[in-house]
Amino acid sequence: MSTASIPRAAQLPQTDPDTARDLAVAEYDALLAMVDAFEAPHWDLPTDCTEWRVREMVAHLAGAAEEACRLRVLLRHQAAALNGVRRREAMADALCAVQIADRAGLSDAELAADLRRWAAGAPDGRRRQPALLRRLPMPPFAGLRPGSTLAYVLDVIYLRDVWLHRVDLQRATVVEMPSSRAEGEVVAQVVRDLDLEWTGPAFTLELTGRAPGRWVVGAGEPVAVVVEDAVALMRLLSGRSDECVLVTDGDAALADRLRAARVVF
Repeated sequence: MSTASIPRAAQLPQTDPDTARDLAVAEYDALLAMVDAFEAPHWDLPTDCTEWRVREMVAHLAGAAEEACRLRVLLRHQAAALNGVRRREAMADALCAVQIADRAGLSDAELAADLRRWAAGAPDGRRRQPALLRRLPMPPFAGLRPGSTLAYVLDVIYLRDVWLHRVDLQRATVVEMPSSRAEGEVVAQVVRDLDLEWTGPAFTLELTGRAPGRWVVGAGEPVAVVVEDAVALMRLLSGRSDECVLVTDGDAALADRLRAARVVF
């Protein structure tokens, strides 16, 4: 099969700020629809992020949204997280811990309202960050690919975070996960990141399900076609679980290499 018309994932453009803002609105709307459907027992259910219940996951999402709206809160959280880094705690984990601790005293209803409050302003808050700031490189302790800038965090990572946590919340509660027009872009950017770090032979990746798509991953002529459900692959690449089948036509070793790959979420 010719791959001439299939895009190379690494050549996809990074999500631009205006698109990221619009897609974030859609993702937060879908998240709020899920949280509004929670019943009292849902809040204490465990999630695939094993240290968090549903409650902690929603608190993290609310805290990240508040940081986009309130600079002083962002700076306070970052200062506290840097203390965590000095204690050899990962930067992202330390930041999440502060976001969650801020909301420890809220009732379930208050936490849902808190999320709604900050989600309304978070997309515009991130979009308003000036171009000069967006070009700043992220420090090594952020755990991102070398060369990543703040724009990558604002326009790609935050959107990815909300989407994958919606998957987590659906799995924990079995509440319906509404579709969002952001899903295709979220998945495409994950595949782009996969390709940017890929050192194995080239292959064609075909994703099915919620966010279907087809890309070439790796340089050169593809040696295999790998087919997988998009959500299952995202969960694999995030390190959550391996429920993938990775149906492979061609070099079977590609599946093992892909199972070992990870992308930052």
